Amino acid sequence: MKKNILAVAAMALCTAASAQSNLTLYGVIDTAIRYTSNQLTSSGALGSQTAMMEGAFQGARLGVKGSEDMGGGNAVVFQLENGFQSDNGAPDQQGQLFGRQAFLGLRSKDWGELDAGRQYGIAADVLGGYDPLGTGNFNENEWSVFLYGIRFDNTLKYTKSVGPLSVELQYSLGEQAGKGGAGVTSGAALSYANGPLSVGAVLQQSKDANSARMKLAGAGGSWVAGPTKLYLQYFTARRDPGFAKAASNSGGALANTSMIGNSGNALSRTDRVWTAGVLWQAAAAVEVTVGYMNDAIKNVASSGRTGRIATLYALADYHLSKRTDVYAGLDRTTLGGDEIDDLNGVMLFAGASLGAGGAQTASSRNGAAIGLRHKF
Repeated sequence: MKKNILAVAAMALCTAASAQSNLTLYGVIDTAIRYTSNQLTSSGALGSQTAMMEGAFQGARLGVKGSEDMGGGNAVVFQLENGFQSDNGAPDQQGQLFGRQAFLGLRSKDWGELDAGRQYGIAADVLGGYDPLGTGNFNENEWSVFLYGIRFDNTLKYTKSVGPLSVELQYSLGEQAGKGGAGVTSGAALSYANGPLSVGAVLQQSKDANSARMKLAGAGGSWVAGPTKLYLQYFTARRDPGFAKAASNSGGALANTSMIGNSGNALSRTDRVWTAGVLWQAAAAVEVTVGYMNDAIKNVASSGRTGRIATLYALADYHLSKRTDVYAGLDRTTLGGDEIDDLNGVMLFAGASLGAGGAQTASSRNGAAIGLRHKF
């Protein structure tokens, strides 16, 4: 009898504990076979390439998140998210173990939520919500995020919602000894969501090791009309002369942010980017996404000339189940002005492979891909 009573008591305690806390293991694997033109070959020429790589929509990840109910509408929350390359299993995000996210926080129904650790920047949070792909995963359909950075180490982020309004504040510590505010990123955002309409605006500033600055202001919106969802966003990002990001995993200012710099440029560079697109629910299991990104650049380099980057893409996505989908896509990226020969521009991720600064250059790249994605 005593054993039965103890067993029942133990079960009751376990049930009570599980009711106060939760833990979720989740992941995404998105893999594609992709063809692209005008890739730089080992001999320095330009040629086409067919490769297996991470997919068009999302980077591969394995994560765990959870919370503990502290009573009174308060909770402790955490999230750890590892990124990896689905084509070869190698680590992603500079090789950091939890390079996608790693934070611990406090949540209150009255006061909002405060999180500390490696997190998405608020520009990525807000503007990503008004991107047709929610920020893509091929370089050619995500290049705009490199202008303001994706994730930031050593970050405090506060969020609070009141009805349809949400406010978000970010402060990322620079942690540069003896250099005051060097390496600090700070920002604020305000969003409104009600029914089919969502709009938001964001301000963000980052300082490098010498306190040169990147300043960003942006806004966007989305509208649902029947089976379609329309997206529009605009932002301007200005970099001081010589603005630079420290090398990945160096511990330096703005390391591990995936943000581009303005090294070697004696002038302030300004990027004005707008993105528009539509998501069409063509059938119960079929979605079609079309998007266009355009960047008008002032002072591409010290010459003071202008440049342009533009990408048009289309993706058709068929859902085999709630968790698995297959897709096919096409895209075309074009460069104009000095951006064709710029080694420090937004297209640095692909600039060298377009022949920038070399004997051979190209002003466009075409891409085509088929892919499979599974969420668990």
